[in-house]
Amino acid sequence: MKCLACGGEMRLMGVRTDTTTECGIERHTLRCSACAHTAQRLMLNRVRKPVTNLPVVIPRNTTNVDLQNGHPTAQSAWASAIDKVNSEQADLKRRAAATIDWGSVVEKLSTTLKQQAGAARAAALARALEKLRSQQMALDERAAPLTTADREFDRIWYGQCADEVAPKPVASAPELLRDGGTT
Repeated sequence: MKCLACGGEMRLMGVRTDTTTECGIERHTLRCSACAHTAQRLMLNRVRKPVTNLPVVIPRNTTNVDLQNGHPTAQSAWASAIDKVNSEQADLKRRAAATIDWGSVVEKLSTTLKQQAGAARAAALARALEKLRSQQMALDERAAPLTTADREFDRIWYGQCADEVAPKPVASAPELLRDGGTT
């Protein structure tokens, strides 16, 4: 590694392992050989897994019967320890068999999220189109009476009404002066 301050070579001075996590995180302390600058970096070490293929010692079949009373005796500490080890190994084997393939889980999750995003975009587009259509319909409804009124106004204004008499000519300013304003 290079020093960020001067560019010199960094030397590893210490490694502190994080024991609280299982993923093997280590804190490396580095010191520059040129300027004595120190830095700490988190490093990810490979996963350390416990050995699960330990040999199991099974005791020979012995009868745990008290010969004097004829009652079964309590199980020996050795036999209970063996049973405990066997059950722990069986549990570890079940856990190993039930490990999750994270690649497929991430792939399925990613596909699901993409589908949900596509559906959300389609729903938003449908809402926007419906809003636009409703606004357009409202504008059309408001414009319809105006259009009818405009047609009626134009019909009357331009004299196309059958019940009215033809419009009178309007006199211009020179004609008013000539007639004395009696027209």
